[in-house]
Amino acid sequence: MMVRRWTPCALVGAMLTACAVGPEPVAPELDIPTAYEGAPDNPVETRPEDLSWWKGFNDEALITLVEEVRANNLDIAIARENLERSRALVTAARSDLFPTIDGEAQGQAVRQSDETTDSTVSLAGVMAFEPDLFGRSRRRLTAALARLDAAAGDTADAQRVAVRTAAQQYIDLRRAGARLALLDSSLDLQTHTLDIVTSRYDAGLSPELDVDRAAADLAQTRARRPILMADRQQAEFSLSVLSGRPPQTGRFGRPDDDIIPDFERGPEIGFPADLLRQRPDIRAAEARLVAELAAIGAEKADLYPSLRLPGRISSSSDAEDFDFDGVTMSLSAIVDIPLFDMGRRRAEVTAQERQAAAAALTWERQVLEALQEVETAFVSIEALSARLVDLERAVESSESAYRQLDALYREGLASFIDVLDAQRTLISTRESMVEAQADYASAIIDLYSGLGVN
Repeated sequence: MMVRRWTPCALVGAMLTACAVGPEPVAPELDIPTAYEGAPDNPVETRPEDLSWWKGFNDEALITLVEEVRANNLDIAIARENLERSRALVTAARSDLFPTIDGEAQGQAVRQSDETTDSTVSLAGVMAFEPDLFGRSRRRLTAALARLDAAAGDTADAQRVAVRTAAQQYIDLRRAGARLALLDSSLDLQTHTLDIVTSRYDAGLSPELDVDRAAADLAQTRARRPILMADRQQAEFSLSVLSGRPPQTGRFGRPDDDIIPDFERGPEIGFPADLLRQRPDIRAAEARLVAELAAIGAEKADLYPSLRLPGRISSSSDAEDFDFDGVTMSLSAIVDIPLFDMGRRRAEVTAQERQAAAAALTWERQVLEALQEVETAFVSIEALSARLVDLERAVESSESAYRQLDALYREGLASFIDVLDAQRTLISTRESMVEAQADYASAIIDLYSGLGVN
């Protein structure tokens, strides 16, 4: 039978490679659907060679805006600073695996009774080392590395959220401008109607009531202009701040030029399993779970004995000749054995286990909410696509009905109430068309932001 002889070096090596206690810091598997419930067969044309979904709107102003936000947004900058902090904490946690060595220097002067002075100088090197017997330091390092991964996920998610917010605000800006252009068209239409009914009133063909009704509709439409202008300016202010600038207007042209961009094509939709890789907030939640699981091992290591190896090398000399002849070396071993603490250590382990359980639930909730965002976006896109088709027909029919009634009213063959009703229907249908176009663009943004693709 072979007998292993433990040398001092081998004993130290065994202590350094001792097993770590606690659960393995690995996130469990999640049961998620294999396909999206509401995904259409071909929701949009895809272009896998370019994963920048915002370029699918083919809008240069939007592309430039997103680039500025990614470069200058303050929330992204804050997340990057937190990432660097986490990186520094990893270095600090890794240092606990190695000895620390400090230097000491001490000078002393003693005045004797015969008025002579004896001066001495002492130099020392002090070492402190705590072998990681049960993996406490390694578990803390694993937790620090996981928190670094979480900070990286937070940084990427800050970028995802900032881009989504900027794109949504951009659509709102164009929505307000398009509604202003539509309002001007409606004002022209209502002014034309008021001119006709006024002429008929002057000719004694229409009552004054018709003039009052036409004038009231015109004033009511005109009263909406300041609100729409304010909405557009507020969107501009938001976009300026998202880009890291003071609030300002005029960057996106005149409201008359506002057009809601059409989405042409985008990245591949993928499958629910891709969310675990693509969504940075899910990756961050998973990394935090790993960190909390590793922290359980660090807490459990406190239940076991710990070993400290303090050491010291020192020498002293007369201050006049600095002749360091005598060198003193010492190395100690101190074993700290937990005996009685009124249950504090075990309570801390239990608390950390509950913390890890909460982190696991947070991670699962994050996945479910991400799935909900994507599924909701699919439903909205499908509903809005059908709505746009019907609204296009409604606008055509409303325009035709208004033209016919306007002509009949001129001939005295239709009542003015019928004309006003047709005019209001036409204006309302056009406004609904603009809203549906903007809502569709917003749903596309929600979809790709929810998917977590760039």
